[in-house]
Amino acid sequence: MNKFLLASSALMLTTTLAIAQDCNIPINHISNFPSVKPSAQPDSLRIPSTHTFQMLVQEGDPYSNPLNGTVKSLFDFTGYVPINGSSTIGFIDLNHEGSTTATGGVTVLDVQFDGTDKVWNVTQKTPVDFAPVQGTGRNCSGGITLWGTSVSSEETLPSGDADGDGYQDIGWQVEVNPASRSVVDHDGDGNPEKLFKMGRMSHENFVMSSDSITCYETNDENPGYVFKYVCDSAGDLSKGKLYVLRLDDAIGIATSGQWRQVPNGTPTECNNVRSAATGLGATNFNSLEDIEISPLDGMIYFVSKASSRVYRFRDFGTTINDLEIFAGNPSQNYEIHYEDDGDTLVAYEQWRDGNDNLTFDNLGNLYVIQDGGRNHIWMITPCHTQATPDVRLFAVTPAGCEPTGMTFSPDYKFMFVSMQHPDASNVTVQKDAAGEYVVFNRESAIVIAHNGFLGDTDSTFVEPETPPTTGIGTASATARLAIANLYPNPVTSQLNMVVSSPDDRTAYVKVYSMTGTVVIATEANLSKGNTDIKLDASTLAAGVYNVTVTTSTGNLSARFIKQ
Repeated sequence: MNKFLLASSALMLTTTLAIAQDCNIPINHISNFPSVKPSAQPDSLRIPSTHTFQMLVQEGDPYSNPLNGTVKSLFDFTGYVPINGSSTIGFIDLNHEGSTTATGGVTVLDVQFDGTDKVWNVTQKTPVDFAPVQGTGRNCSGGITLWGTSVSSEETLPSGDADGDGYQDIGWQVEVNPASRSVVDHDGDGNPEKLFKMGRMSHENFVMSSDSITCYETNDENPGYVFKYVCDSAGDLSKGKLYVLRLDDAIGIATSGQWRQVPNGTPTECNNVRSAATGLGATNFNSLEDIEISPLDGMIYFVSKASSRVYRFRDFGTTINDLEIFAGNPSQNYEIHYEDDGDTLVAYEQWRDGNDNLTFDNLGNLYVIQDGGRNHIWMITPCHTQATPDVRLFAVTPAGCEPTGMTFSPDYKFMFVSMQHPDASNVTVQKDAAGEYVVFNRESAIVIAHNGFLGDTDSTFVEPETPPTTGIGTASATARLAIANLYPNPVTSQLNMVVSSPDDRTAYVKVYSMTGTVVIATEANLSKGNTDIKLDASTLAAGVYNVTVTTSTGNLSARFIKQ
């Protein structure tokens, strides 16, 4: 038996027995809030009146180096990586769940909190270069290490071995150093590599225990298995042993199980850990999404999208015990106490399907993000049981989107989360904590905090009086600089763009492909009010494009589809 496997499980057992549950939440903790009213998705973000948000970056925003083009689409893992443990300065590693090297990848945001104005500043936006490791694909969720890197999880499995090393190029965990914007070189030979020993699969996520040795991962496919990876040494993810969970009975009956070691010594073995796990009799939970470790009780929590259930168990090294359903199934209704005009009302909201991302705060509250159903962000307190539920509704998200990739700052004052693929037709304008007017009509990464910690307003989800327009929507002659309309979308030949400006000025218009290549560039003279700009899209290849409008006072961007 691996000595690290024994040590980590003994530590977990001690932690589990020593900590008692406490559901008394401090008044200014991020988990102290009245639930929002359950509903279908509006075209804006609804969070509790006790909280506020700030927009950090949206799809199509320009990278700091113009040669890199604009920020890619399909925001997923939104991992805050602190610098020296700081909750006010660090990086956000933002995954892009595109299916190819061109649309997949990771953007690193350098972020710093201004304690005077109480806003976050993004000082640098840079894409990670994955060329040295034969590219990347469908970077889904991921995790943060204890030494200041992130792990990005590739969810797609195309065939190919471009460098002839025996390992398939795509389908791995990838450790990223946000400070250098590069993949980690584990053996110091000048050539970075992916984390082959963790196995090739449809990776969904990664979580590391406090021993810096024991890690857990899942695969989002059918069959879907629970894996454990035990590093040979602390701080080095490149070498270790891989295990898969086999229950002692059928799902729904079993409460215990065993870890079966999965061969991962050769490239062929690493490429084929899924079939090896099947041969070992691993239990198929079907389409597993996230897996996390509770800071309160040390139990391992994981979620199956196919069953819409959150499971949990205790890890004892070679075996697991106390497996149970912690929350959810599609037909379950939970009692939600929500605030409406100062009154507390009650509604019953169906759990529905689509369980996806899981995140714990430091008090052991579990946030469940859904990709399906009504795409809610739920919070489940540690006092919850299926018999005595304690479930709250933290957010109703913008139309068309799924919330993705939540993480927290080390002090748990700030929550970082993204809104993936919101409807381009969303038009409601919201004022964020920085005083900016924003529309959730593009991929959006935001930060959320309790009132008083972020910005200088009490609440930011209410529309301001006579708001100026940003994004695509209705604009007036007195609105600030904005793209008021973009049509037809999708387009086949001529693209019409209406730009609203508060005065006469010169604008530079560029259209970027999803690889960041400029395919159209022109100059336009804007007049006060609305100006019509016509762009010839007839020669563009079919696909998704970003159009940017740059003036002396700022940048605008929007997305369109060429058929």
